[in-house]
Amino acid sequence: MTISSLKCCWGVLALAGWLGLGLARAVLAQEEGLPTDVQEALAQAGIPLGAVSVVVQDLAAAVPVVRWNGAESRRPASLMKLVTTYSALAGLGPAYTWETRVRGSYPEKGVMAGDLYVEGSGDPALSLERWQTLLRDLRILGVQRIRGNLVLDTSAFAPPLQEAGAFDHQAYRTYNTMPEALQVGFKAVTLRIEVANGQVRALPDFDFPELRVENRLRVSDEPCPANWKGRLERTVEDDGEHARIRLRGSFPASCGVKTLSFSVFSNERFILYAFRKIWKELGGTFTGTVVSGQAPEGSPVLAVTRSPSLADVLRDINKYSNNLMARTLFLDLGRTGEGPATPEKAAAQVRRLLQARGLDFPELVLENGAGLSRRESITADHLNALLRAAHQDPFQPEFESSLPLAGLDGTLATRLQEPVVQGRFHLKTGSLDEVSGIAGYGRTPSGKEVTVVFLVNHSQADAARSAQDALLRWIARTF
Repeated sequence: MTISSLKCCWGVLALAGWLGLGLARAVLAQEEGLPTDVQEALAQAGIPLGAVSVVVQDLAAAVPVVRWNGAESRRPASLMKLVTTYSALAGLGPAYTWETRVRGSYPEKGVMAGDLYVEGSGDPALSLERWQTLLRDLRILGVQRIRGNLVLDTSAFAPPLQEAGAFDHQAYRTYNTMPEALQVGFKAVTLRIEVANGQVRALPDFDFPELRVENRLRVSDEPCPANWKGRLERTVEDDGEHARIRLRGSFPASCGVKTLSFSVFSNERFILYAFRKIWKELGGTFTGTVVSGQAPEGSPVLAVTRSPSLADVLRDINKYSNNLMARTLFLDLGRTGEGPATPEKAAAQVRRLLQARGLDFPELVLENGAGLSRRESITADHLNALLRAAHQDPFQPEFESSLPLAGLDGTLATRLQEPVVQGRFHLKTGSLDEVSGIAGYGRTPSGKEVTVVFLVNHSQADAARSAQDALLRWIARTF
């Protein structure tokens, strides 16, 4: 500590003695670069200032108005999706789409003699609805009976090296689903939970014959808690052919309609079961099984489904913090050169794309591009630099509009609904055990445009929301 800083500290202590603690706090806030309200909220949450990084900068200014621990490398949780989605816009362009192709022999009298091949392209948004439309197109082509197998080509991505439950030993949680080049419906079974006729119903959105839901939920008359999911006991069993979801606990009627999603089957089995059910409903016949492989060179393309544009896909990734879509998009960036995409290739490509825009982040650690990691890291300074660079890019509207809008949608739908901030901030949110953060853009009542980054790495990080909200209110009042 320098002599001048010692003098400053003694000066503050003197002020505390002569003028009272309130004014001393204001002076400390000015010295440390954090607004008083933010410091008080952090203190109340038990979060030390050393565990916090904050950067606030007017987009028209050369230097931040608030910069606290900006150069400290932090785990960003889902704020890492900003790096992945910005890089995807830079590398692929907002109009980029993915094609999933079905190949095989042309039918004769409604019969396809050989196998049916489905080529995965790394589409992050291949929904069950689009899968159904793809199969309907096959029926329209005249295919009724398939004598061979369903062959899945997932060679665009290297096989996952990690088990789905490696992160937190909860493999049935959908956020743990591993990305593959061909994936349908996010490999998720979603239950609609509601109270009807005095009982709790839990009905799947897609009724797999191979799935049984054992619902032992009881109706409760208490107010709906914010953590209503935490009140439920959820277990999944899978014997390799059939699966069972068990639900126990209480569900308040005041919660209305809620949904719970599970990753139950393996990727191959999910696709096979969805294929069998839809194909049968379409009047088709199939007695084969599912295998991995590639279509013979030159085999005819029988049907194609094209994804929404990348700009549309980004909205689902960022607004709802979809980990599987982000991890799939990250691997899509690794489809460079020969061989299948790997996380290492994707990370190298992200660095190249950032550096081409003058963004050199030496401390950046990328593992899956979604932030669902205890290794991924970046500084608040560099997140701020990325936000500022994106603001100058031609695709700025697509990037910014993909972020949740305070108090209105996505992960911020029920947060920050007071008029001074509602609708004025586009912010990505992020949370893990011991990690909490927000980052994005704000437009203040006076018309100023700012970037804001707030990262916390601490055991009390889940209590940091009040401090983050205090910073946003301060920005709205001050700028």
